[in-house]
Amino acid sequence: MLWSGAPAANAVEGQAPDVRWASSVSDDLGTLAVGIGSDSAVTGIRAHIVSAATQQEVAVVETDAFTLVSGTPEDGVWHTEQPLNLPDLGSYTVRIEATDADGDRTTDNSAGTLAYYVAAVFEDVRTDRAEVTIDDRQVGVEGVLKGRWPGTRELKPLADHPVDIDVDFWTESTVRTDADGRFSGTVTVNDAVPVQAVYRHSSQHPYVLYGESTPTRIGVRQVATRWTVKAPAEARTIDFGQEVAFTATLERETPQGWVPFEGQSGGVLFEPASGGQSATVGYFTTGADGTVAFNHAPWETGSFRVASHSDDPFIAPASANSARITVLRASVFTSFTATRTQDRGVHVEGAMDFPDGWTPATIPVHIQYSRDGDSWTDLLTTEATWSGSGHAFSADIPDAERGYFRAHFEATDSFRAATSQAVKPSR
Repeated sequence: MLWSGAPAANAVEGQAPDVRWASSVSDDLGTLAVGIGSDSAVTGIRAHIVSAATQQEVAVVETDAFTLVSGTPEDGVWHTEQPLNLPDLGSYTVRIEATDADGDRTTDNSAGTLAYYVAAVFEDVRTDRAEVTIDDRQVGVEGVLKGRWPGTRELKPLADHPVDIDVDFWTESTVRTDADGRFSGTVTVNDAVPVQAVYRHSSQHPYVLYGESTPTRIGVRQVATRWTVKAPAEARTIDFGQEVAFTATLERETPQGWVPFEGQSGGVLFEPASGGQSATVGYFTTGADGTVAFNHAPWETGSFRVASHSDDPFIAPASANSARITVLRASVFTSFTATRTQDRGVHVEGAMDFPDGWTPATIPVHIQYSRDGDSWTDLLTTEATWSGSGHAFSADIPDAERGYFRAHFEATDSFRAATSQAVKPSR
């Protein structure tokens, strides 16, 4: 191209081009990229390629080798249309001369660096399995390592190069490639993690850059475990304060069937049916028979829940609930009397107590009658209320026949039934 000489006498001096940077294209190392901005279109680019090792110029790249790939002629990025053909691999200093349409010219003697190296490329990397088991955690990895040459973009096998096989991004094994660039190795995988092949810088091959394969995630096939609750095996009702024996066995699945699972940790809770806060029953590590046992006095109706969880990702967690335990609190009549009134009626009164500490929200008391003291009929229902010393109730029965009277409290989800003594009305 023609380079402009001195400006005319009446020319207005413009701003010289700004060479911002020069470098290899990241995925095409032999291609030179240059970023330049100016107050008018950039019309000339000349790149001098200087060996960083010898400081000798090895090539000059003229304007017609560049093409604008992004931006505008006033502010853009230019690439060489073809990769540079240099005699040796290595690092090169790039000196840029740039000219714009106004004839302004600038020279940057250290615009950037051309990384004229071989890029490591992995092909056909595969593992011999997609998941590991508790008894077999070995994974085979194989593939081919090639290098992309910067001057031709040609892929060639890299023979006798080290390849790291990484498990969860940590190197577990290092193997070497054969004459065709092929490699294979085996690693131990102890969790569901990625496995990949990585080429890292080697002093034996200083001009081959880092490369890595796409990670392959290896899964974990967990050992199935299960709990069998032996007691309480069936639903039952107990009094408040009564202890219940809980026993359960943990097993693991094997090719020979289910067997007791030793050495597994966990805990037992008692979960209220009401959805309230669970109570801790105890913690355990299973013995040789896989069985755990606890005694517990539940505060309210619910069920036991046993659960185990291992830090070993190969062991599946397991849990189970026992049959429902209904807890009933005591109720008792502390007094009951019946008195005949002058109008042929009967006046009854009495009191109740709930000795286990809880009290029903309402306390319906059924007044019952029997002619013979054996068969009973409800006459009316009244409500016991707090009197300051107990839960008292009273009622009047008009035109009461001769016979027996008593008070009855029906069982609820939380309280047992209670019946007072049967009495004949006094006068």
